[in-house]
Amino acid sequence: MGTLTFTHRQAMAGIAVAWIWSLIWNTPPLFGWGSYQLEGVETSCAPDWYSTDPVNMSYILSFFCFCFAIPFLIIVGSYGYLMWTLRQVAKLGVAEGGTTSKAEVQVSRMVLVMIMAFLICWLPYAAFAMMVVANPGMYIDPVIATVPMYLTKTSTVYNPIIYIFMNKQVRVRDQ
Repeated sequence: MGTLTFTHRQAMAGIAVAWIWSLIWNTPPLFGWGSYQLEGVETSCAPDWYSTDPVNMSYILSFFCFCFAIPFLIIVGSYGYLMWTLRQVAKLGVAEGGTTSKAEVQVSRMVLVMIMAFLICWLPYAAFAMMVVANPGMYIDPVIATVPMYLTKTSTVYNPIIYIFMNKQVRVRDQ
């Protein structure tokens, strides 16, 4: 499939987009659309899932759609396209007498692990938040509510670890 390399400029652009997206979705409560409150054992703040104010509810639902549901669909679509492309290359390789099945299996495993890691980190938190939005009077023990919160906070660590340990093309370059 060729060699894919990222330039310093592309990496910085990716980081900038991530920070801008984060600012777009995390600053509205500072200006009145939604609000924050301490959550779990009160070690961090999050959107006020318990508020029944229509303005706050619109922020929560938008936040859920644009920061969980749509990114998840993009992840599944992107990895699905990657898997489809790999299968096409594998068919072409078999037709020409070569084989790419080992690489295809390796990438398939990595994709599956990355999607599962995303779901393990974010689905409990998203489900908890939507349960509270649907039933604001629901009581969830703060210690139990803390587990999904900490899973989401560790999610940024998993993709690089998964990619580094499951991708044979990643090598440390001597400086």
